[in-house]
Amino acid sequence: MTIEEIMAVPTVLPQEDLDRDVWDDENRVAYSEDGRYLTDAENFPEEITVREGCEVISDDVFAFQDYMAGRKIGEEIPLEERSSYLEKIHLPNSVTHIGDAAFAECGELISIKLPTGLLKIGQSAFMDCWQLEKISLPAKTRIIGPQAFQGCINMVQVRLNKALEVIGEDAFDDCESLETILIPRGMQDHFKRLLPKHLHKLLEEL
Repeated sequence: MTIEEIMAVPTVLPQEDLDRDVWDDENRVAYSEDGRYLTDAENFPEEITVREGCEVISDDVFAFQDYMAGRKIGEEIPLEERSSYLEKIHLPNSVTHIGDAAFAECGELISIKLPTGLLKIGQSAFMDCWQLEKISLPAKTRIIGPQAFQGCINMVQVRLNKALEVIGEDAFDDCESLETILIPRGMQDHFKRLLPKHLHKLLEEL
């Protein structure tokens, strides 16, 4: 697929398709009728296994929502309480797209193994996942969206892949513990074009 084709894949389905989604009682998530999209999640899931054949994790599915804090509607929620309950998720290798803000403010998520088929990580997909310490991109990943890992304050290491062509603005902004960005040998110039200048000193060839 070209970059344009990857970008063109929708990560939210039309309402008429959502009205026909299928509920998975065991994992408390919903899938599109054909099983290709994970479309919704409910009731504070802590651990989830996504079905084989799922290709898209839709926008905002596991992101923190204000009702999770248990406060009155409209009441300001302190930063330390803005965390969803998700701790572990097992993604099948069939997943190609992680939607915008799909895991935003999943503050209990300590680690995640990204699927081998992953092509795109959406905008703000893992924003403010405070406990994530390392992330390793699969060989096929081509796009990291803007602010994808912004605010991952405990992230110490990122491993980027040879196929990566797009890193969006502020993808690693406010990752204040970041020590190393591992890249394939001989690709310093490529990643210096993709990453902001202040991160160049963290590049380390494998």
